Amino acid sequence: MSTIDVGLLLNGVSRASTRCSESPLRVVLMEGEALKLPRESVLLRVLSGTAWVSQAGLDTFLKEGDRFRPVESTDPAVISPLGALPLLLEMR
Repeated sequence: MSTIDVGLLLNGVSRASTRCSESPLRVVLMEGEALKLPRESVLLRVLSGTAWVSQAGLDTFLKEGDRFRPVESTDPAVISPLGALPLLLEMR
């Protein structure tokens, strides 16, 4: 399984200066991939597929249209697709 760290994608760029609230980051995850979310507050929305989010020993399952905000914790949230269909996410 490969894991991508979103913090590396954002590379310390200020969310305000990039107008992240106006232009969400969209990510596609395939079977066997996972995404480590930044510790800063981020709002996820599942555009298609089913997501499995794990953080601090708790698992959450999301379907198309569901929104999720990870809890503030020292333990980062990790999200991956559930099943063989690609998972399309939007992050703000």
